[in-house]
Amino acid sequence: MLFNQSKQKYGFVLGHAWELSKAEIENLFRFMGIAYQTIFLNEQVFIIETNNQITVQELQERLGGTVKISHIANRSPRLGVEAGISRIELKEAIGEVVKNRRLKIKDQKYQFGFSIYGKADIKDFKRIGLEIKKQLKERGVKSRFVVSKEPNLSSVIVQKEKLLDQGVDVVIIPSEDQFYLGYTLSVQKFEDYSKRDYGRPQRDDKSGLLPPKLAKMMLNLSRTAVDQKILDPFCGSGTIIQEALLLGYKNIIGSDVSKKAVEFTQNNLKWLKTKLNVDLSGVEVYQLDVKKLSEKIRPESINTVITEPYLGPSLKISNPAKVIKDLSKLYLSAFEEFFKVLKKGGKVVIIFPIVNNQKLDVLNDIKRMGFIIEPLGEEPRRSIIYSRPGQRVQREIFVFRRN
Repeated sequence: MLFNQSKQKYGFVLGHAWELSKAEIENLFRFMGIAYQTIFLNEQVFIIETNNQITVQELQERLGGTVKISHIANRSPRLGVEAGISRIELKEAIGEVVKNRRLKIKDQKYQFGFSIYGKADIKDFKRIGLEIKKQLKERGVKSRFVVSKEPNLSSVIVQKEKLLDQGVDVVIIPSEDQFYLGYTLSVQKFEDYSKRDYGRPQRDDKSGLLPPKLAKMMLNLSRTAVDQKILDPFCGSGTIIQEALLLGYKNIIGSDVSKKAVEFTQNNLKWLKTKLNVDLSGVEVYQLDVKKLSEKIRPESINTVITEPYLGPSLKISNPAKVIKDLSKLYLSAFEEFFKVLKKGGKVVIIFPIVNNQKLDVLNDIKRMGFIIEPLGEEPRRSIIYSRPGQRVQREIFVFRRN
């Protein structure tokens, strides 16, 4: 069953913090003026339909939390008598995707693989892949069926096996009553992120490390125009400044109470300029306590604050209650200064710590200062949690707007 071909359908494979990845897409589309309709969503993939023209590779590079972007070509009912489709028909539908992509590839050697996002019989799909390989051979087409231990092919496999330009990564998304079928158009540039994270000259493992992908997601959540002024008052190693520059932002202030952090940021930005020819003329970095922001920065001159403050000890925490109390004071002092330097309507995209499952109880105080929470997630605090298994300190992401 084909879709209405007047509209384009895209599948966004979401990162491990899938709710945050989805929120990033939604906010970026709103910022870019892209109108869309949600077709399907699970914890792995977000399918949308739009009339807008999308430059997929540019969108992939802009998004921090999207692993792959795929074109959704058609859909087929699920297997079974009631659904009215046989295994043969499903194989034919998948085979059509493989063959249609094959026609666009000039190389004699052809690779294809399957990425399944949802509940399905993985072994049966591997059998279908081998049957399609046999059919291609009968037609004189040399092919290789690329498989993985996981139900889907990672970005690394897709890139290294050249499935984007010399083959196809068939995307299969089972829902309750049908399969969505398509193929991958782009994958996240994992090597670039690794270089910008681990290849920089300065890293401070003790003070906590903000992943470049998360920094980029926070920038996209802010919906800030590239000519507006951004402030990171806990700049650490300069990750948010780095990712902002790569997204085209020109007016950036970074500060930190730590002299070492300021030096780390400056060294990392010099490295970025050398490696990627980034213009640093609009960047200011200086040592400054967050409690004294308004002494250095003009009132109501900042459009957006994007930051990860100190989150507390990363190792064993003997007294979580004291840590929470101390962090609460730090955050409230910071927001008092944010209110002074932010323009009316300015945003704060910020990470709160969750220490041993205890959250900062400061939201009402922040609201009384004159901030409004812009909802991100569905949970009562309207935030989204970003964490990995085993982390003592989790990240809770908020967006606030100054009245």
